[in-house]
Amino acid sequence: MSLEIKIKPLKYIFLLVLINTFNLYSQESNLHGRVTDTLLIPLQHTNILAIPKDSNQDIKFSITDKFGNYKLSLKKDIFYKIEITYLGFQKISDSITLQKDITKDFTLLPGTESLEEVLIKQRLPVLVKKDTITYRTDVFLTGEERKLREVLKKLPGVEVDRAGNVTVNGKKVDKLLVEGKIFFTGDTKLGVNNIPADAIDEVVVLDNYSEIPFLKGLEDSDKMALNIKLKEGKKKFVFGDIEVGGGIEDRYLAHPTLFYYSPKTSVNTIVDFNNIGKQSFTFNDYVNFEGGFTKLVDDPKGYFNLANSDFATSLQNQDFVFNRNSFGAFNIAQQLSPNTNINAYSIVNGSTTETRVSQVNTFLIDNTISDIENRTTTNKFDSFFTLNKATLKYIPNADEDLSLSTVVKTSTGDLNEQLQSQTLTTNGFVNTQENPTSYEILNTFSYSKQFSNKHTSTLQADFNVVKNKNKSLWDFSDAIFNTLVPVEGDAPFNLSQNIDYEDYSSSFQLKHYWVLSTFHHIYPVLGHNFSKQNYSSLDAQIIDTETNDFSSSGFNNDTSFLLNDSFVGFQYKTKIDDITIKPGLIYHYYYWDIEQFNQSTLSRGKAQFLPELLVDWALRSSEKIKLDYGLKSQFNDASFYANRFRLSGFNNIYQGNESLENELYHQASLSYSKFSLLKGLFYNARLSYIDRINTIRSATIIDGINQISTSIFTDLPERTLSSGASISKKVKKIKFSLSANLSRSSYSRTINELIVDFSSNNYGYNFKAETSFKNYPNLEVGVSQAFNDFGNDNFSNKFSQTEPYAILQYDFLNDFIFKADYRYNRYENKGEDIVNNFEIGNASLFYNKEDSPWGFEIDVDNIFNVNFKNENSFDQFIIRDQRTFIQPRTALFKISYKL
Repeated sequence: MSLEIKIKPLKYIFLLVLINTFNLYSQESNLHGRVTDTLLIPLQHTNILAIPKDSNQDIKFSITDKFGNYKLSLKKDIFYKIEITYLGFQKISDSITLQKDITKDFTLLPGTESLEEVLIKQRLPVLVKKDTITYRTDVFLTGEERKLREVLKKLPGVEVDRAGNVTVNGKKVDKLLVEGKIFFTGDTKLGVNNIPADAIDEVVVLDNYSEIPFLKGLEDSDKMALNIKLKEGKKKFVFGDIEVGGGIEDRYLAHPTLFYYSPKTSVNTIVDFNNIGKQSFTFNDYVNFEGGFTKLVDDPKGYFNLANSDFATSLQNQDFVFNRNSFGAFNIAQQLSPNTNINAYSIVNGSTTETRVSQVNTFLIDNTISDIENRTTTNKFDSFFTLNKATLKYIPNADEDLSLSTVVKTSTGDLNEQLQSQTLTTNGFVNTQENPTSYEILNTFSYSKQFSNKHTSTLQADFNVVKNKNKSLWDFSDAIFNTLVPVEGDAPFNLSQNIDYEDYSSSFQLKHYWVLSTFHHIYPVLGHNFSKQNYSSLDAQIIDTETNDFSSSGFNNDTSFLLNDSFVGFQYKTKIDDITIKPGLIYHYYYWDIEQFNQSTLSRGKAQFLPELLVDWALRSSEKIKLDYGLKSQFNDASFYANRFRLSGFNNIYQGNESLENELYHQASLSYSKFSLLKGLFYNARLSYIDRINTIRSATIIDGINQISTSIFTDLPERTLSSGASISKKVKKIKFSLSANLSRSSYSRTINELIVDFSSNNYGYNFKAETSFKNYPNLEVGVSQAFNDFGNDNFSNKFSQTEPYAILQYDFLNDFIFKADYRYNRYENKGEDIVNNFEIGNASLFYNKEDSPWGFEIDVDNIFNVNFKNENSFDQFIIRDQRTFIQPRTALFKISYKL
């Protein structure tokens, strides 16, 4: 079936939407003007409501800009009641029926009530006050909303992506609260996809959010939180829903959710069982639970270890032939006393995943093909993971805050993999069995106290234990690395490997906030980080009941790495007009000790000054510029210092290096944001630069498809400049968005004992348009393109990726909702003359009779029954043409019941 045939229905629907849009515009006229007080001073953030007499028509809303201007698009010949409200002023009521565009100004008179009376009587649709935006949700809703996500998507300036991540005026929301208390873990996804719409009264956006109120304005938090306020009748209630489904080829789904909320107690339970390839707990969820992607900036080593753990690797895989997933999450928040609260949650996730990938790998050395490999890999991975956390919070008074938390994580896995490799000279297989296990317990104590308006202190201490083990068995059809791996006997060769890693760490930090005057603060800080890591690897050959140990050939590690990091410094904060400037200087003294397999030891110490600078310029409440610079330093873990060989793959051997030191690099970013609720216009731009002074990089010897790597400490230049910008504009019922990105990197690597310079340029854009009609189909259409140019002086490789897509939602006959999405991917590698195409589509039809708790749905994934995706990538050594097989079409009939 051709692409043209498949997307014709979407073309017709798109044309229908355009025709309806043009008809809608021709039926509307604009009411615009200015709102001032009696002194003709413009009133910013004034609410203007247009309430139609016909209940089938939408309520229209506008909010004035800094000049007091407003604009409303109203249906012609429809009677509207106009209400203008602003805190501290008397409300104006008017009426109007438009046949053409008109201008109308309003003057508000000072109110006669007290402020408390004003707050009680006037519930504005949108209230903007410094770092807080409050939305009265019933003004914006149309009645068909089922979950919090549908509510948020109706609010001006708020966006929700398909995963449940929320942004407000272009900024990502970090925490989700309900009635001021963190909901579940604070991750937005669970709440956005599960909290029912009819329980919500107000949505409050809290910028520069701090969990400790008296630290706001001191710690310069850049976090944003969303606080959901519930309706009065919903302050103590049980809600949730149950969804079950079954389909062809024994497909099934069971997804019950149950929530209990009261002012003192809340209990939340979410369960999901399915074998249709939908992960209820994803890698992004895992990262959010561990502190979010800001961890990448604040703690690159911690993020790297997190992302490369066995469990995280399994979560990142989204393409499988088969997936069975079992997920359960339980959370309880209890107020023990007026001053004491406990919040605990437990997440359990078990899955079985089967994957199949075929690759054509072209190995390069200085633009010369050293070998071509055809590789097919199939595996089955069973994993079980738990994440448990309990936090006790004690607030004895308004000036003190004490918190104790414990996190326990466990994971186990069972991997069986079959790899078939064929080159110009070899044809063999590798069967692998792995059993990774992991255990972590993380304890955190924090105490904050405000002694006076001028003096506030915080103390944080952490005590952590991490234990990881992995047992691997390899079955090789041929001997590998003949000169290094001393295998004996005849094929097949059975090799084993045991990896053990332990990390015992602790840290404390004491920080004092000293307010010298209103615009001058100084923040001294001191602390210490300690880590004791043990790493061992044991590679051997199993011959019948005997073991051929590889120790005499330079294999097998037993390394102990101890690191002490003492630091002291200060930050100075001042404000000049609308510009906040915060320079800082931290002095670190590092001392580390390494003990190796042969009991040799190496001890070293060094000092390091780390300057930092933060400049925040608030041109106005809706427009900001921010500069953030820091000199960063980090050590790698013990595995990098283990100086003997170990197998890291069927064609890769790695050797650590005990002479490594701390990586050091400059990191700077410049960001700009601006939004206008009146115009429905949002801008965001960011420029970042990383210049690495000292880095830890791989030096690689390549022989055919085999690689032997070690880590080296180098000052070879490495720079990355990246930028991104986005703009969105809402024109009546259509929102247009355009984003673009650019990244340029230059760096050097050591390959076959030669230094090779590389450059990588990546740039692309994404354009989309989405409608928000009440009585017509809603369509989101877009296209994204990515261009990549990678190479060195001897070769260059360029490829592009183009992906148009369409997402349709149509609510019809009051009780039906039809959803469909389609994506087409075209990959072109100009250097290798490779062109790959891939397309996928999904569709569902949901029925729910108004006021009935029952719902029925037919859901079809991979509607075209595509068998595989084509993907391509390349790095310094390999050009990969990859075919990833995916789950075949699944059709499910689902029944849901809303409590």
